[in-house]
Amino acid sequence: RWSLLGKGDENVGEDSKRQYFGKRGAQWLRAQDQSSGRTAFFVNHHGPLPVSSGGDCTGSATSINIMRLIADNAHAEDAIVLLGDFNAQPSSSRIKELDARLHRVFSGTAIGGVDHIYS
Repeated sequence: RWSLLGKGDENVGEDSKRQYFGKRGAQWLRAQDQSSGRTAFFVNHHGPLPVSSGGDCTGSATSINIMRLIADNAHAEDAIVLLGDFNAQPSSSRIKELDARLHRVFSGTAIGGVDHIYS
């Protein structure tokens, strides 16, 4: 039902030295629905640690990098879906930055709400 139009991954953040496991990526794909011709751009992200931290590449910088990835690879007509374990609660700079640019349609409740879906 879907045709793959493109895919990729990119590092968009990095854990703080206080809880370091490495760089954090975002994986994306662009697909077209074969019956309607409509296109969608999907992004999955697992955010930097510690949870809801700021500074370095863990706070709003991560969100800006995700938005740049979308801007560089999505097309104007694409429906955008961004989801994942952001390791960031709704009050964090990371989520506030995304909230200013995308519509948050869901937040989980685990660890204060670190899982999110945007459209």
